[in-house]
Amino acid sequence: MLKVLVIDADSDFASLVGRALLNAGHETRIVGDAKYGIVRAKAFEADLVLVSGELPSVATVDYVQELKPLVPGRIIVCGNSEAAGVITAAVTAGASDYVLKNSGPDKILARILKDAEPSASSEESTEAASDGKSDEDEDSDEMVADVIPKKAVVKSLRAPVQDGKRPFVVVVAHADAEKRAFQTEIVERLNSSLHVIEVGTTTEAIQACEENRTVMVSLDWELTDPPTKQALKTIRESAAGKAIALFVTYKSKSPEKQRLAEFGGAMAFAGEPWDDGSLEGQFTHTHTRCDSKSSTQG
Repeated sequence: MLKVLVIDADSDFASLVGRALLNAGHETRIVGDAKYGIVRAKAFEADLVLVSGELPSVATVDYVQELKPLVPGRIIVCGNSEAAGVITAAVTAGASDYVLKNSGPDKILARILKDAEPSASSEESTEAASDGKSDEDEDSDEMVADVIPKKAVVKSLRAPVQDGKRPFVVVVAHADAEKRAFQTEIVERLNSSLHVIEVGTTTEAIQACEENRTVMVSLDWELTDPPTKQALKTIRESAAGKAIALFVTYKSKSPEKQRLAEFGGAMAFAGEPWDDGSLEGQFTHTHTRCDSKSSTQG
């Protein structure tokens, strides 16, 4: 599994590529803004960054050079230009490759993943699974594989082990990948020791809360699977529910939605748009509670 960061202002294209990467089993983050792409690159430690060659307000060459020291893996530019000078400039700046956006997600993924190395844990799992098998066992496995279809890759929602233990987690649930990234950037800036898990549904949010040492969950009110009101209740009544600060976002500054969220147990709220600083202010307020929860859970 690779950690892949997609930086592209074209949300339709970024979502298409991001979904394909997730389906292929890779941990993927999507950012639609150059500024937050830098912020995310600092925290994510990506194995691969796919960056648009047409990001607004930045020169691709300068941006690749800025990303280079922040990315332990490869940087690949995905652009619309076929000009040799443009491609050469991107590679000279530090990109390992340049792919054409109009070639389509399938060809792009085939190109950018062709040199992907399996992680050490994946290799160990493969070796462990093969240990002790006889030739007959292997033949039997091949026969079974012919008749039983492979299961789809299931995305893990557990935070990775750091320094021998799993970190405290903030779960961010929103259908819009860019808005998830915006919230994540704020959380990581407030406390870099917290690990953020981004999900697109309330079902995944509930699962992530159950599988981690969760101190806060941010749920968008518009989510429906199940409705956020029900998800708040489920999380609140779970075994660790009392230790989780509940936060709700919604599309407008609606007193009615705020009242319903508060009735559901939410301790803080932020209505869109967030460009007035309200989201960061409310997150900062909630962060105080996260600190107290993490100290009691620790």
